[in-house]
Amino acid sequence: MRSATRISRGALLLAVVPFIGLDLTVAWWDRIEPTIAGLPFNLAWMIAWTALTPLCLWGAHRLDRRGAARRGGGGP
Repeated sequence: MRSATRISRGALLLAVVPFIGLDLTVAWWDRIEPTIAGLPFNLAWMIAWTALTPLCLWGAHRLDRRGAARRGGGGP
């Protein structure tokens, strides 16, 4: 049986950032004006977060692996 693994606080925060950026900020960006590159603001916001999400998750993965290595857990 595998022991429970701990996720570093920084990795968890980076993983939650896209959720906050897309789901909890709707009231701030749900508008059409201004336009960005000809796109309504809300569509540009969602496209930007679609591009930023993999970067945030990659950073969370790197932080988690670094923390596992410090704890002696290693990992692939």
